[in-house]
Amino acid sequence: MPIHIADSNIFQNLYGTPEMRAIFEDAHLVSCWLDVEAALARAQAKLGVIPQAAAEEIGRKASAEAIDLDILRDGTELVGYPILPLVRQLAALCEGEAGGYVH
Repeated sequence: MPIHIADSNIFQNLYGTPEMRAIFEDAHLVSCWLDVEAALARAQAKLGVIPQAAAEEIGRKASAEAIDLDILRDGTELVGYPILPLVRQLAALCEGEAGGYVH
């Protein structure tokens, strides 16, 4: 049973295309957000703001497959946006002190 009209097999193409739905699919969104976090860490390392080793660890751990979407949903409902709970999960995934440099 669809939970939103855009998920309906009958109405879905009236409210978007398969390509648009793919852009907003959870795993794709999370992957894009993590790409930004990894790019931020690389830029900060290049400027000497964070250690290069931290940026490399953040980049290694910035994988959508490692993110628990249920925890992300619950955190998003709590704070009202997804980036803080995403950053917390990414930081927890990082080894050593690298997590302290996320975002």
